Amino acid sequence: MKKKAKIIILTIIVILWMAFIFSMSAKNSTQSSSISGGFIHNILNLFFAQFREIDKTTQESIVEGLQFIVRKGAHFSAYTILGGLCFVDLTVLDKYKLKNNFIIAFAVAALYATSDEIHQYFVPGRSCELRDVMIDSCGVLFGITVVIVFNKVIDKIKG
Repeated sequence: MKKKAKIIILTIIVILWMAFIFSMSAKNSTQSSSISGGFIHNILNLFFAQFREIDKTTQESIVEGLQFIVRKGAHFSAYTILGGLCFVDLTVLDKYKLKNNFIIAFAVAALYATSDEIHQYFVPGRSCELRDVMIDSCGVLFGITVVIVFNKVIDKIKG
């Protein structure tokens, strides 16, 4: 595949991922809680047979207790993917050095995280939290780092 086509496809994927993040952030607090709660409930049902045997009130309490960590994990994961995608896109562009690709990818994804939190401020029941921007930014750093390490391992294998 030609370089220009790769860049276009990767840029479209980055934009689509940003749109996915935006759509998740556009959900009000009830919808958002329902998604994360449903996810937790399904995972617990799938992996822990004894979860199905306890009463609904206790199930709801367990799910509610796990929601914070699952939601923050979702932030981290979504921005890990975004950071990695931004970095790969810039790497394929091959216009900048590794350090500059790192800085630009981080800046783009971290600024998007900031704008996403500001967007959430205007969604009913949601809030704008610096903590989430920090979690998102750590995810971005992790995603970029994973791509760099993966590329170095592949280069070493190729010899």
